[in-house]
Amino acid sequence: MSLFEKVEPVPPDPIFGLAARFRKDKRSNKIDLTLGVYKGKSLKIEILRSVKEAEKILIKMEKDKGYLPMGGDERFVQESQKLIFGEALCKTLKGKVFGAQTVGGTGALRLGGDFLAREVTKCVYVSDPTWPNHIGIFEAAGMEVKKYPYYNKETHALDFQKMLDYLSALPEKSLVVLHACCHNPTGCDPTQAEWKELSALLLKKKLIPFFDFAYQGFGRGLDEDAWAIRYFAEQGHEMFVAASYSKNFALYGERIGSLSILAKNEQVSQNLASVVRRIARVNYSNPPRHGGEIVATILQDLGLTKLWKGEVDQMRKRIEEMRSELIHALSGQFGKDKYGFLKRRSGLFSMLGLEGSQVDRMIEEYGVYLTRSGRINLTGLSEDNLPNILEAMIKTAS
Repeated sequence: MSLFEKVEPVPPDPIFGLAARFRKDKRSNKIDLTLGVYKGKSLKIEILRSVKEAEKILIKMEKDKGYLPMGGDERFVQESQKLIFGEALCKTLKGKVFGAQTVGGTGALRLGGDFLAREVTKCVYVSDPTWPNHIGIFEAAGMEVKKYPYYNKETHALDFQKMLDYLSALPEKSLVVLHACCHNPTGCDPTQAEWKELSALLLKKKLIPFFDFAYQGFGRGLDEDAWAIRYFAEQGHEMFVAASYSKNFALYGERIGSLSILAKNEQVSQNLASVVRRIARVNYSNPPRHGGEIVATILQDLGLTKLWKGEVDQMRKRIEEMRSELIHALSGQFGKDKYGFLKRRSGLFSMLGLEGSQVDRMIEEYGVYLTRSGRINLTGLSEDNLPNILEAMIKTAS
């Protein structure tokens, strides 16, 4: 008998499990709308030109493969904070913001969760719905995860008043996870006026904002998508930001992210920095070099920065074009009103309001893969596969 005889298997990951199922599917007309990666017109992940140019520079300059400090490449950390907070605000916040390079945005969430569970709170609140891995990450950090109202599936809109009412009843120092832009899975974000109300409430109730910032540049623009984070910082919040560079630099396999923590003053920032570095040390010790060096090289070179920003603009343009084509196609089949809510979405994802049973049939009978919540990745769409997706929706709706 094995020493591990009693180990029970866990269910497949809701997203990567579907991706594995998709790969095994032998149908030539199968369509993948699941995984949260940007796909170009070829429906493949493409390496950015700015990244290729940065790697040419690194090949010439790189002298060794030595360890980074526990907090990562300082050049990368500084450039990351400028991208998140803006250069002017970074100067204002100097000394109050601690930053660390992390193993992707997921690593940033986990590092922040480990710190908070140890030092501040063991209760975290995530939106309903949210990215499924949020729950697993914070539970693994030893936290109790609860959900606050967010999306009304009947009206296909943010249930903002219900959200405010719920958050206003939370105990002090509760952790609230917020999607800074391009909410995953709904694509439904608060307005600037709603963000202001939310900021005032969290300050009044002494709640801790933890922004997940995975899609900067994919909503309305690099600066526009950072608006809520910068506003909260200007209002005096102590807060956390987990940023991912997988999407906007297309560096998925490099696992490059950052954790930024804004504290009341420089002394508090230094104290918590020492704890966070210690947590990193006993977890992965040091982050990998290559992804951070690519990002830092691009953002410290004016020509490469311009090239990269243009590439982000093109990615966002494709997302919006596919959203418009989908809305047009759906309107032609189901009428203008049924899917009109998709016009008010931003980013890679939208939920189509489908029942789980309909999703199951779309996968099994038509090879159209999407999550059971009805979430789709818009860059999985193309002019060629859109008719097949519509056919699957029409035939499984009856």
